[in-house]
Amino acid sequence: MLIKSILIINIFLFFCNSVQAQISFERDDPAPGNLRFSWIHGSQSAKANQDQRIQVHRYNEHTYILRQNPAVHWEAPFMYLVIGNERAALLDTGATEEPEYFPLKQVIDRLLERWAYAQGTDIPELIVLPLGSQQSQVAAINQFTNRPNTLIIPPDEASRRKVLGSNWLQGGKLDLGGRVLDALPTPGLDTEAMSLYDPWSDLLFTGNTFYPGRLVIRDFKAYRNSLKNLRELVGSSPVSMIFGGRIEMKNRPGLDYRLRSNYRPDERRLELYPEHLTSAYFAVKLINGTKDIRILDDFIIMNGVGRGARDYGYPVFIPERFRSRSSR
Repeated sequence: MLIKSILIINIFLFFCNSVQAQISFERDDPAPGNLRFSWIHGSQSAKANQDQRIQVHRYNEHTYILRQNPAVHWEAPFMYLVIGNERAALLDTGATEEPEYFPLKQVIDRLLERWAYAQGTDIPELIVLPLGSQQSQVAAINQFTNRPNTLIIPPDEASRRKVLGSNWLQGGKLDLGGRVLDALPTPGLDTEAMSLYDPWSDLLFTGNTFYPGRLVIRDFKAYRNSLKNLRELVGSSPVSMIFGGRIEMKNRPGLDYRLRSNYRPDERRLELYPEHLTSAYFAVKLINGTKDIRILDDFIIMNGVGRGARDYGYPVFIPERFRSRSSR
């Protein structure tokens, strides 16, 4: 009788623990997050830099922001680790392939181990999901090739169907177990670009589609449609902030860092807001497919020119408030 009672108690405790391990991602308001911190800004001498190669910030209990040290690679891209009850998604993989210089897999393993320990659950399956095909998004993807319980999704339509659904181009879902993100294609700067919206946190992850920096258009019609679709999403969903893949702007309106800058002590903040999408959309409409550069406070839209055009003095209209003696 005693043995039977102990068995019943153990079964009861097992099911209680199973229930406790399930996180509820249903909220009436967005999950709060912390952005009260500063990103490492590289150094003038990359060899002398002593900062960590990957900076990790815990935005909230189930969302992490990672950034590659600008001294390791000048693009200094951002990556995001988004965790649900059953799966975690790594959005983008950085700009450096070699783990000895950029130990992304090691950092992700540690984060998931600590998260699982804190939640009292198993380490979730990992989905490696670049939001585009640019070098700063896919360089380290092969670090995860032999990692157990890992699904690598290269940035192409066929591969993405495995996790987003067969009709994801018309609107897909990334189900992490209770935490379900909305997916939509956002080409224009990159043919394989996509974005994800997280209803739990009200965050919109746009990768290299939209960020505070040089937005170099490769396919004008596609990018105009992508901005239109993102605006429609923002209009129908309570997006609180937009997290992109890079920062190339300074903290002064309209000013950007030169290409290949490893030292950025005065960067603009990472986050953008829905009103920035509106500004970008109308600026793109004004360009109307012509060869042009439009300088706005928080980003620069470039059509028909190379990414380095700003560095080489490409003639461009500069709004009066951005002018200085050196620019006249």
